[in-house]
Amino acid sequence: MPVDGVSLGQVVRTNAGRDKGSIYLVVGIKVPNGVWVANGRNRSITKPKLKNVRHISVLALIDKGVAAKIASEVQVTDEEIRQSIKACVYTGE
Repeated sequence: MPVDGVSLGQVVRTNAGRDKGSIYLVVGIKVPNGVWVANGRNRSITKPKLKNVRHISVLALIDKGVAAKIASEVQVTDEEIRQSIKACVYTGE
């Protein structure tokens, strides 16, 4: 269920807040205009950050493996999130 073109497993960059410029992975969607994001370091999968979609830039990078795990409610680890962000951002997946 995408919110303004954002979907689970999408890599995003923050545009506002104390974490401006940080890279996150979307781990949840809150209708109508929020997404839950985590990076596996200071924002873990167990305590994701709620961001307004107006305050993020959506990158054209999606980790379909992590997205499938989240959608099927399988436990995702912080290590998987870190590896996903690293793989998507640095290899341009």
